[in-house]
Order: sequence, then C-alpha cells, then structure tokens
Amino acid sequence: MTIHHLVADLSFNARNGADSDEEFDAFVDRLVEELDNLQECDPGIVDPDVVGSLTNRTVSITMGVEAGNLEDASRLFSANIRAALHAAECETPTWPRFVPTDKVPQVRHMDASAS
Repeated sequence: MTIHHLVADLSFNARNGADSDEEFDAFVDRLVEELDNLQECDPGIVDPDVVGSLTNRTVSITMGVEAGNLEDASRLFSANIRAALHAAECETPTWPRFVPTDKVPQVRHMDASAS
C-alpha cells in the first residue's frame, strides 16, 4: 500500500442567511475537527489539512490516503471528505449518488472457514 497525497478545492454558498465570516469560519473549524476525528479512527488517513478564504468562501482540503492505487485512493479521499462535510452539517447534493438495483438485498450467512 502507498500513501497518496490528494487535494480537493471546494467553494461554498450559504443557505438560510448564514453568510457571515464568523459563521463560515465556524463551519471550517467543524470541518477540520471532523477530518481530525476521521484520522483518529482510520490509520489509513494521514495529515488532513484545510486552508481557505473566508471572503471567497473556498477551502482546499489535503489528505494522505493509504491505498493500493490512485483510483482507490481517490474514492477513499472523496468518501472521507464527504463524511467530514456531512458531519460538519454541510450538504453535498450534487456529488455522485448510487442507489441499489435490488429493493431487498440478498443477505446470507457467511461461513468464516471459507474466507
């Protein structure tokens, strides 16, 4: 496994009139906290960091992700950023979504001796 260092540049719009610099700064602080929480839970996340602009309502999130290849690292990176954004009470409605094709999943017992 390799540590892949990735970055995402994000911009934000306020909803519900919450558009002061103080409110955006508080949101970014929550985002940093949530990224740190993820790092504490997952040894495959390395050095998450956030820099940004209060005036422009932008942030750049950097993070190292342990993965076998860049494609897997990109997926893990995006999933962790999205989890941190949701935990910081940010919506991500335009991000790709997947829905199950089966209404009821096929669930079965897994034989531990077979794995």
